[in-house]
Amino acid sequence: MEGVRVAEMEEFPRTPPARHRRISAIRAGDRRVRVVGVVVDRKDSEFTIDDRSGRITVIFDDPSVASGIGIESKVKVIGVPLTVSGRTELRAEIIRKVDGLDLELYDEFMSLLENMERGEVG
Repeated sequence: MEGVRVAEMEEFPRTPPARHRRISAIRAGDRRVRVVGVVVDRKDSEFTIDDRSGRITVIFDDPSVASGIGIESKVKVIGVPLTVSGRTELRAEIIRKVDGLDLELYDEFMSLLENMERGEVG
């Protein structure tokens, strides 16, 4: 940007990246996570997803963010893990329906990603 010095540009806080996680691997220290699963229970302001490693309740304030999502929908959720009454819930920031996703292929991707994070891919 011509004529604008970097020091004069307004700073915006960066949102931390969402880490790909299986539900069973969500940790207390995770700031943002990305999970994919199948909806197994649905209420007005929450639903529960299962990714074959575990289940987690996804909560949201605005029911319109989950419009069109029902039992057996495949979803990708980006959110912040919270511990509520001793159990982990996910406060959703982004919810996307991904019914066309091949879950077996996604499981393979997650296995490769986990191996890579452990340094086992060579």
